Amino acid sequence: MLRRLRGSVKRARVGAARGRVASWRFLRGHRRGVAAAAVLALAAGVGIAERAPVTRWALEHPYFAVSEIVVSPTKRVREGALLQWVGIRPGMSIWTLEPRALERRLEEHPWIRRARVVRELPRRLTIEVAEREAAAVVMIDQLYYVDRGGAVFARVGSDESLDLPFVTGIEAAVVNGEQPYPRHAVRQAVKLLDLMGRAGLPFRVSEVHIDRERGITAFPVEPQIELEVGWGRFPEKLARLRGVLSGFAGREAQLRGVDLTLESQVVVRLRQAGGSDRASTKHVRA
Repeated sequence: MLRRLRGSVKRARVGAARGRVASWRFLRGHRRGVAAAAVLALAAGVGIAERAPVTRWALEHPYFAVSEIVVSPTKRVREGALLQWVGIRPGMSIWTLEPRALERRLEEHPWIRRARVVRELPRRLTIEVAEREAAAVVMIDQLYYVDRGGAVFARVGSDESLDLPFVTGIEAAVVNGEQPYPRHAVRQAVKLLDLMGRAGLPFRVSEVHIDRERGITAFPVEPQIELEVGWGRFPEKLARLRGVLSGFAGREAQLRGVDLTLESQVVVRLRQAGGSDRASTKHVRA
């Protein structure tokens, strides 16, 4: 019995020794990765701000040099331009790239509405951005894009196409720094443009003019009609407009203007052969 017990103890000691040898071989083969993981744990515990010697070493160690930057697909802003905007380049230490600060910097870009940055240790950075969508163009000191929320956000470049409606009539209010009228007025104009696009009307709008008292007037490209829409109740007024246009189908050139601002009727102005206007009234159920 004692002999068997001694034999078991001897085998256990041999097995433990072999296990230590195998573990050492494993660690020796993965020394770099384990060392980096150890530094990662120490850096998290000590904190980058304290700049302990071990964290200073981590900041400069090539194991944590950014080698992959993933940027979500964009339509307007090139990926390289975004990276240049925030000052990111491959090879930088991932510890120096603070996600919240990068997000704030990205959202300062005129075309970026929202940004999200994720730091994936040890060497990967992921950037997701949502771009602004231009809905119209406004003339102030020069041409600017306007988004769907009514915000004036970026200048129109000299080489850029202008296949967007113009918003006019608020230039003085913007220059004078009035608030909140210009933003609200432009937001209403953009809302009207969006509703007109969805209503299936047989024309494209080239301009919407804003007046404090009269509200919004829209000018289609063709036919050349002045559409006085006013403020508010846009869906109801556009329904009336569809009725007028259906009644003049094929004879749209006779129309000079349509006033949709009244409560229970539509005023249609017609062209005459001599060039003068003649007003006629068509009652529409409110």
